[in-house]
Parts: sequence; C-alpha cells; structure tokens
Amino acid sequence: MTFHEFNHHYKLTRAALTTGESPDVAAAQAQLRVLTAALTGTDLTAAMRLIDGLPALLAAVKAATPSPRSPQMAEALQILSEGKFDEGAREERLAALRDARRRIWALADRAGTDHVAIRGLTRGLETTENYLEDPPWDLAPNNGNA
Repeated sequence: MTFHEFNHHYKLTRAALTTGESPDVAAAQAQLRVLTAALTGTDLTAAMRLIDGLPALLAAVKAATPSPRSPQMAEALQILSEGKFDEGAREERLAALRDARRRIWALADRAGTDHVAIRGLTRGLETTENYLEDPPWDLAPNNGNA
C-alpha cells in the first residue's frame, strides 16, 4: 500500500467518525494501523501521526460544531427576516422596528443560554430606529448641488 492509498482510507475513516457513522475511534485507529504495515520512513511517520491525532481532531470538530438553534433564536431570526423595515412612511417603519424589537426582547426573556445573542439581534434595529428619529445627515434637498 502506498501513502496515497492509506490517505484515501484515512479520509474515509475520518469522515465516518465525524458523521457518527462509525462511533468507535479506537477500532478505527486499529484498522488504520493495520494498513500502515507496508509503509516505511516518512510515510509511516506521517500515517502514524494522522492516526494518533484522530481523537484530538474529532474533539475539535465536535467543539466547533454549533449547537442547534433554540426555538426562541429561530423565532427571533424569523422576525428579522420577515420584517418590513424599509417599506412605508417614516412612522410605519418606526412602528415596525419598535414592534420587532419588543417581540425579540420578549423572546430573549424566555430564552435560555442564548438570551444575550437574541438581544444582540436588536442592535441593528435600534440603530435604524435612531437614524429614522434623528438622522445623522441633512435631509434638506441639495438644490441641484452634487
């Protein structure tokens, strides 16, 4: 077996372990070690390093996998995506922004550990609301001046 062939088997094994298709890391490592019998020198060293690093790699993948969204976070994101914040008169837009902020804060009050992240979703709404109430630029017509 060449290192290229070993690496192909290693990638398949790693994928099976990552997806949970094959849950036994020690057994997978043992099977991969059998495949290294024909390898020598730096190929063997590299293969053993890959095999020995599998548990740490899998732990890192698991740690990096985001946890599923809470129902409150999903609902807050839906409020943001369905909001009509740029339609209608100024007063209608302000009302939509305030309503969305109020509803998202109510969701955050009921949320678990992600309550801070849910409240953070309202920052953009608040900024837009502030700009509509007191624009940081002059809204006067430019009288043809560019």
